[in-house]
Amino acid sequence: MRNLIFTFLFLTVFTGIFAQEVKVIQWDDLVPDEVKIDDPFEKLTEDQIDDLRYIVRMRMLQERKPGTVGAESLKTIEEKEKKLTAEGVDIEGMLAQHTAIIELRKKSAEAVVDSLNGSNIRMSGYLLPLDFEGKNGVEFLLVPWVGACIHTPPPPANQIVFIKFDKGFEVNSLFAPVWVEGTLLTKNLTKELYLADGESEINVGYAMSAKKILDYKKK
Repeated sequence: MRNLIFTFLFLTVFTGIFAQEVKVIQWDDLVPDEVKIDDPFEKLTEDQIDDLRYIVRMRMLQERKPGTVGAESLKTIEEKEKKLTAEGVDIEGMLAQHTAIIELRKKSAEAVVDSLNGSNIRMSGYLLPLDFEGKNGVEFLLVPWVGACIHTPPPPANQIVFIKFDKGFEVNSLFAPVWVEGTLLTKNLTKELYLADGESEINVGYAMSAKKILDYKKK
C-alpha cells in the first residue's frame, strides 16, 4: 500500500511539473538578442526618409556624371540638408550606417535562438494552411500578422514557424488567429506556398510538431 501511495504521489507531482514546463513566448523571442537592431532609420518620418533618398540619389548621380545635377537640384539638396539638420537628423552618420544596417538586417532575418530548440512552447499567431486532409489542415505556416506571404512580403525567416499537426485543424479562413502549443525546433526550411497566380518559396527558421491548436479566444 505504501508503495502504491508513493508511486501515486510521485506521478502526481512530476506530472504537474512537466505540465508547467510549457513556455509562452512572443514573436520577438524568436530573434537572438545579439542581432536585434537599433535601426535609426525606423525613427525617421516618411518625409525625412524621402529627403534622405533624394539627397543620396542626387549625390550618386553627381558622382557618376559630374555636372548633370543642375543648379535647381543642387539648391533643393541644400534646402533638404538644412531641414534635416534642423530636425536633428545626422545625415552623414545615417548614410555611413546604411550598408552596415542592411547587413545586420540580413543576419537578423536568418538567425535563430538555439536555446529554444526542443522547448515545449505556446505562442499565438495567424495560420496560413499549406496542406490538407479533407477539410482539416495538417501543415501550416504560423505568421505574426494577417496577410503575411500573400498580401505583403514574407516576414524574416525567424518570424515564420512551420507547423505540422497530424490531428488536423478545421480551417474556415486564411490567417485564423490561434494559439499553438508543441515542441519548437530551430530548423531552416523552404516551403512551397501555392497562390492564385502561381507559387512562392518561403524561407522558414523554425518548425513545430504541434500538440494543440486552439482558436485565439479559447486560450
